[in-house]
Amino acid sequence: MAQQEIEARSTPGELLGREFITSVVVFHEVVGRAMGLSPVERKCMDVLKRLGPVSAGEIADHTGLTSGAVTGLIDRLVKAGFAERARDEHDRRKVVVQLTTNDEMNRRTESIFGPLGADMHELMSTYSAEELAVIADFQRRTSDVLVANTRRLLEQQADHER
Repeated sequence: MAQQEIEARSTPGELLGREFITSVVVFHEVVGRAMGLSPVERKCMDVLKRLGPVSAGEIADHTGLTSGAVTGLIDRLVKAGFAERARDEHDRRKVVVQLTTNDEMNRRTESIFGPLGADMHELMSTYSAEELAVIADFQRRTSDVLVANTRRLLEQQADHER
């Protein structure tokens, strides 16, 4: 079947989803480049900012990445001075990963995400509370699907390499 026939069969929702995902990926590629990070490193920092100090296993669970990939990711963030490994405050036997204080990164982040946040706030103010609840449900469920498929692909790649 020709690619054009496959595209013609795509539903408007599929096409909108693909367009949305493309814009997100390209945006984060440009953001990562502006910050001297890969998109995955940048998003891992976002996970750490949202969750606070967490174990490498929790990062893997949250992202769908393998523990080996997360270890390498953390190593790169530590080496670049953006994160550090520390003892958990509640269980000294446990090691957590946390962001370091980095004034330059904070300035870059604000210059990039401040205007985006304002634009998103303006956009979201055009929806009712009920509509926002549906949008939030869709985003949560879409994130779960993406994480599950990230895991599936990584498992397939690991099986192929064996």
